[in-house]
Order: sequence, then C-alpha cells, then structure tokens
Amino acid sequence: MSSAHNVCPKGYYIAIVSTIAEGDSNHHLELQPGLERLGKIEECFMGPPIPMYEPIESGQKDNVYISRSYDATSHFETTTDDIRDIWKRATGQELKVEGLREGQNLIAEE
Repeated sequence: MSSAHNVCPKGYYIAIVSTIAEGDSNHHLELQPGLERLGKIEECFMGPPIPMYEPIESGQKDNVYISRSYDATSHFETTTDDIRDIWKRATGQELKVEGLREGQNLIAEE
C-alpha cells in the first residue's frame, strides 16, 4: 500500500508479510524470506502467533453459526470463503452475489 491509498506519506509503502506458522519454533524466522524481498525496512511490527479456530458443529442444531479464525491472508479471500460456508450451512443453498452492473457507480454523483 502507498500514499495513493492515503495510508502513509509519499515515498513510503506499507507491506504485509504473513503466514500460518508451522510448528512451535521461532515464528518470526518463517517470515524472513518475505521480509528480505522488501529491501530496506523503516519499521517492522511483529506480534505473537494467533491461534486458529474452526467451528466443531455445523450450527444447524442450535442456529449458532460460528466462523473460522481470520488467517494470514490480507486480501480477505478466505474470509469470503468462510462467509459462503456459513451461508450454505445456514440456508442449505450456495450464496449468489450479484456484482455491479455496467454503468453503476459506487460513489454518488453530485
């Protein structure tokens, strides 16, 4: 991400390097290959590994539909998959989402 996204000053970038940690070793070492590809890093923030959880029941017995934990992706593709899974468990049908039709605009014109 860059200043074009209004998240940092011009000439700087924000990068996210993440993974699902394997084993109980030093988890930050698993990120090192990705960090090395970035070049000079001004600041780096690393947190502890976050445990991953998944529902143990489908939710159909008690109408409580639980999502999985958020994972290491930054583009929310797996979160979208999880939403589709919850919808299917709750309704028994695939989720169908219509996109923007040609000529539609997300920003209201003045």
